[in-house]
Amino acid sequence: MNGFGMDDLDMKAHSEIRELLTLAAAGVLDAAEQRQVEEHLVQCEACRAEFQSLGRLTGALQKQIMPQAPRSLVQQTRRILELRLQAQRDRRRSYFFLGALAVLGWTFTLLNWPLLRLMDGPLIRAFNLSGTQLTWIWTTYILAAWLGTALAAAILGKRFQQEGRTL
Repeated sequence: MNGFGMDDLDMKAHSEIRELLTLAAAGVLDAAEQRQVEEHLVQCEACRAEFQSLGRLTGALQKQIMPQAPRSLVQQTRRILELRLQAQRDRRRSYFFLGALAVLGWTFTLLNWPLLRLMDGPLIRAFNLSGTQLTWIWTTYILAAWLGTALAAAILGKRFQQEGRTL
């Protein structure tokens, strides 16, 4: 027993109920919690007085007139939100496009390599090229494709950076 005539278990239950009093006064507890609070209020004068005070305050707050936003403000806010959503959709579309472009560039280059290697012989004969010259042509072709892909990736990265995001 403590100095208030309650044992520790009762004090714990009392503390838990006191935490629920505001919610009980607002009527937002589930049925079991509401019943638990009501049972406690029958026995505890201090909590009953606080609950009644909170009930009066809740009732007064519910009677207050809620201010309404002006119609023009609501419409303006809606337009701003729609513009932001459209801008977000546009950004996503451009990111997708740039990402797809980068993937396409790499894929095209890697898939064309075997085909181009098969054409070595006919190209050497048709254009009277040496093997070294053809190697330089293929190297230039691959570097151009990779640079194009790197450029697309750089543009995508720059857009992310401008928005303060990271890849």
